Amino acid sequence: MQKKLKGDTVPGMITILIGIFFLVKTLATDNLSFVATTSDGVPGAGFFPCILSGALMFSGIILMIRGLRQNGEKQYVALDAEMRGNIKILLLTVAGLAVFLAFWYLTDLFIVGVLLFAVFLNKLYERKWKYTIMYAVIFTVFIYLVFMAAFSIGFTV
Repeated sequence: MQKKLKGDTVPGMITILIGIFFLVKTLATDNLSFVATTSDGVPGAGFFPCILSGALMFSGIILMIRGLRQNGEKQYVALDAEMRGNIKILLLTVAGLAVFLAFWYLTDLFIVGVLLFAVFLNKLYERKWKYTIMYAVIFTVFIYLVFMAAFSIGFTV
């Protein structure tokens, strides 16, 4: 049995558990209903989180089945030089996200934080400065136009 837990089996199980966790949290929250709560028939605030949780669980099931079919032939974690580099980038991305959230919380400057975070990520992934500035500005303007101008969503803490 131990051999079958290699490959994609364990990541599939973890993905299923994450999907179940978020589905339970969504359904347990009173103001996140799946069905329409208004007269216009628009789905409730819990519609999208439920759909995403279901998609996550479905993806986890597919991943787990794939891992079981591999019968332990493939290993899902091989700590080589490339994997160490990827882990470093992952941890720096998570740290950058934490700094972005702290910046947003402390200053209430969401758009500035998005711009700075986009610059940070592009430099982390070793993009050229020309591309970094262009991408960060276009991405920030897009976020502003779609969420703040078009949908009137205020990003206040």
